[in-house]
Amino acid sequence: MTMDQAHIREVLAGVFARQDLEEVCKRRDVGGVIRVLNKYGITQGQIAGLTGITQGRISEYKTGKRFATAKSTFESIADGLGMPAHLRRSLGLAPGGSDDARRVGDGLQIPTDTFDLQLLAEAIGKRGEALKRRELLRMVAQLGATTTLAQSEAWEKISFALTKPSALDEAIVREMEARSAGFHRLEEMLPANAIFKGLAAHLREVGTILNGTASDPKDDLRRRLMVVAGESSVLAGWIASDLGSPPTARNFYDTAEKAAREANDLSIIACAYGYRSYIPSSKANHGRARALLASALDLLPKSASPGTTSWLAARHAEESAALGDKENAYRSWAEAQEAFEIADPDEDRVWTRFLDQDRFDAFRIATFSQIGQLSEAEEVARAVIARLPEVDRKRAGIILGDIAMAHIAHGSANEAARAAREGLAVVRETESVIWLPRFEILAKALERWRVQQPVRLFLEDIIMTKRQFSASRQ
Repeated sequence: MTMDQAHIREVLAGVFARQDLEEVCKRRDVGGVIRVLNKYGITQGQIAGLTGITQGRISEYKTGKRFATAKSTFESIADGLGMPAHLRRSLGLAPGGSDDARRVGDGLQIPTDTFDLQLLAEAIGKRGEALKRRELLRMVAQLGATTTLAQSEAWEKISFALTKPSALDEAIVREMEARSAGFHRLEEMLPANAIFKGLAAHLREVGTILNGTASDPKDDLRRRLMVVAGESSVLAGWIASDLGSPPTARNFYDTAEKAAREANDLSIIACAYGYRSYIPSSKANHGRARALLASALDLLPKSASPGTTSWLAARHAEESAALGDKENAYRSWAEAQEAFEIADPDEDRVWTRFLDQDRFDAFRIATFSQIGQLSEAEEVARAVIARLPEVDRKRAGIILGDIAMAHIAHGSANEAARAAREGLAVVRETESVIWLPRFEILAKALERWRVQQPVRLFLEDIIMTKRQFSASRQ
């Protein structure tokens, strides 16, 4: 057996030097890697034994029945086979055995270490203003170049509070509040799974500190930390939905509601209902979605958060339009517009900061295209398209999906398919699986025009995207 293993490693060393293996690694084609290894005498059984991946799964990768997209799969292949640094880099992994950063978008590498992610979120939260992508790049570079943040007095206090929660003080609460706000801002710019681990670690720390303090209505520090728990939990629920796990999302939303009730902060519960509404909406259960939004608006204290009111009312208008209820759609849209005119999302709650003019216009497109106001919807769509270079990539995918829906309502199948295909590419790029059902609905609506080339290309893309997301969850 020892000789067999030694022989396999000898053969692998020779294959690793071959150009054809490097080429398939550059394409991140695990099936191609397996075919090259088979070509030079390494069997599927041997690959399975080295990597820990089942032989059946290895066969599926080889034949193209399944496509590997998960980072863990690439790591299993690279670590198990003992790939050298140049091949690991070709697969998108760190040269060594542990990848300490995740590459997203246009080459930005976000640290995946939970401590670094929390530091990054904290630094962003302390800014208290919108963050452009180039500024995020600079902050990440600074984070990787210095350890001074980690030595801050506040971090020492947090560490102490984790072992002795009774040490809770103003500095600790402020750090946790900044971190929560920072994670909400990061969510607008990064794929969900790039930040979820750091957010989960943050929630565990908040929970540890809270568990060591007694419930006391007069304890303002505990109340503020409970608000942090609620705000962070609604974000974790939203991200869990984005990652394709509604049951996990519901658990986080339940946690947020419990925290909100102790803190007497009903706005958090309203936010949780608003986020929950996307789950039935993605399944075309617009009645259930609208009921959740109506409950959220009823719960929200008057004038407490104009940004939240505007968002929830716009969503209510959108779901009413989907139900064909024009009267309620118009009424809710008027409420959303009135609240938006006085809202300052950056000075409102941490979850309202996404609601800029572009996102608000996306709600307008979705609502008015479905109630027959096509000229207004298309006018807004043209303005949004003109601004797209300035729009965050996640938002671009949502807006393009709404533009596509407006084109379908107008009977322009090819224009709808082109917008939908571009939006679907953004969904893949940002790994925003929560928005995939919206494009599946578009695909069903466009099916009857499949003989037209733009439509056919979009339908092929939707199949490929579903396969990619399905494989990433294996």
